Amino acid sequence: MTPWQKENLEYLKTQGDQPTWSPSAGSDEKEDQEEKEEEDETKTEESVSKNPETEEKTKKTYESFADRLPNIKKVRNKLLYRRLTLIVSVFLLAILIVLYFVSPLSKLGKISVSGNNAVDSQQIIVQSKLEKGKSLWEQFGDRKIYEKKIKRQLPRVKKATISLSGINAFNIKIDEYKVVALESVNDIFHPILENGKILPEEMKAPISGMPVFLNFKDQSIIKNLMNSYNKLPEDLKQNISEIRYAPSNANKELINLHMKDANEVIVNISQLAEKMAYYSKVASQMEKPGIIDMEVGIFSYPFNNEAAEESVEESSQAVE
Repeated sequence: MTPWQKENLEYLKTQGDQPTWSPSAGSDEKEDQEEKEEEDETKTEESVSKNPETEEKTKKTYESFADRLPNIKKVRNKLLYRRLTLIVSVFLLAILIVLYFVSPLSKLGKISVSGNNAVDSQQIIVQSKLEKGKSLWEQFGDRKIYEKKIKRQLPRVKKATISLSGINAFNIKIDEYKVVALESVNDIFHPILENGKILPEEMKAPISGMPVFLNFKDQSIIKNLMNSYNKLPEDLKQNISEIRYAPSNANKELINLHMKDANEVIVNISQLAEKMAYYSKVASQMEKPGIIDMEVGIFSYPFNNEAAEESVEESSQAVE
C-alpha cells in the first residue's frame, strides 16, 4: 500500500469505520512496485549527487554560464559603441562638408604661374579666365577648358596644365614653344616658333645665332620648312645664318641656305634633313667657299663665273 493508504486505514480503525476500499494482493504488488520505483529514483538521485564528476560538470556548466554573462554584456556594449561612433562620425562629416562649402576655403583664392619665360604670368592668368572668389572645385573640374583658352590666346604656349596648389589655390604650369628662327619683312623681324607659327611681335634687330627667313610669303611653306629644319643636328642649325625661299618655275620647293662658313646650299625643303647629312663631308672637300647644289644629286662649284665652266667636271663627284 501507499503511504496515504496506510494512514487512511489507521485513521478509519481509530474511528471504528471500515474502509470503503479493500486492499488486495495485486494492489500490494502495485504498491510495492511503486515503492520500488520511488526508491530507485531516490537512489539514482543519490548516486548522481554522490558522483563527483557529475557534480563537477554541473558546477562547471553553471559557472561557465555565469562567467559568460559579463562577456556578453561587454560584446553588446562594444557593438553599441561602434554603431554610435559610426552614426556620430557620419553626422559630423556631413556638417564639416556643409561648413567647408559655405566657407571661403571652397573658393579660389590664389593663382600662380610656373615654367614661363617669354610669356608674362599676369597675361596667362587673364587669358585663362579663371576667377578668384568663385567655386574652387567647379573651376577645377573644368580645368581642361581653361587650359585650352590659354593655348588659344597665347601662341607661345605649347602646353598649359592647371593643378591644385595649397588649400584653395591653383598653379598653371606652362610649357613654351621655342623661337628657332626669324622672318624678315622690310627689315622688321618676327619670331618663328618651332611649330612654324610666326608671331606678330616686331624686332628691329635679329637675335644672335638664329637663322633669318627671307622671301617667304606663305605660312604653309614655312610650316613645311620647320618640319624639316627641326630634324637637323644642332651643329648644322647653328651653322645656318639665312634661309631664302628661291622657287623656280619647275620646282616650288627650292631654298637657298647661307652658311656661316661662307658656303651656299641649294636644296629642296622636303629633302633638307636627308641631303644636309652630307654637308660636312662635301664642304671639307672644297678648296674654297662656293655653292653646294643638292637639288638633284650633290655637287659643288665655286662662286666666280670663270670657274663655273669647270665646276661640273671638278665638283660633280659622287658622294659616297
